[in-house]
Amino acid sequence: MSRHIDLNCDMGEGATEASAALDRELMRFISSCSIACGGHAGSESTMRLTVRSALEAGLRIGAHPSYPDRENFGRQTMPITPDALCAAISEQVSVLRTIADEQGGKLSFIKPHGALYNDMVRDADLAALVIYTIKYIDPRLQIMGLAGSHCRAICEGLGMQFIGEAFADRRYADDGQLSPRSQNGAVITESETVVEQIMSIVEHARVGSINGKWLPLRAQSICVHSDTPGALEHLTLISNHLIARGLTIGVT
Repeated sequence: MSRHIDLNCDMGEGATEASAALDRELMRFISSCSIACGGHAGSESTMRLTVRSALEAGLRIGAHPSYPDRENFGRQTMPITPDALCAAISEQVSVLRTIADEQGGKLSFIKPHGALYNDMVRDADLAALVIYTIKYIDPRLQIMGLAGSHCRAICEGLGMQFIGEAFADRRYADDGQLSPRSQNGAVITESETVVEQIMSIVEHARVGSINGKWLPLRAQSICVHSDTPGALEHLTLISNHLIARGLTIGVT
């Protein structure tokens, strides 16, 4: 078992001072963040603010592109042509990378958001399209996606580095995909249960599905969503628990 655990959060998804303040609080407990870059949420203003806060906190910075669907927060599958999707992803990533460069930072990885993330797990052709688009932008960028999915093999086939991600605050279906948010219990809101799930992944490389089935799961990064109710309490308890077990939160 690695003694370093990368914790990540999706950030820059709100447009208020309160949401920015919460992001800064959450940054105290994580090592990576993926920043909304205009597809489902975010603006150049929130990107600049979030990048600045992330650099001050010493975090690894990623882009969080999505279907261009702010109305549904990028959480619904969107009918879109391949060319239009490639253009949308390229625009979102390029804006954030320029902002990071201007502030002396570096864009390290790309983590697709919401429905795009889940659709890539179900559709290998879509996954290949998105990964190839990212490679065209910059082949040095790493791609964060669902651990255990075909996204790893597709990345490796295209010569791209893959970061397998698991989730502390989401339930898994029996097939290893994330349970739909519409399903009762799909989002975990109890901090103790979040800690139990994260420690099962970290220490035993397995996770219990929403129906009680044990699934093998090895991951390089673990996500707590910033908009999950109780996210700050979750991360505080997770951090305390990991440190007590002699583990370090950081990028390996």
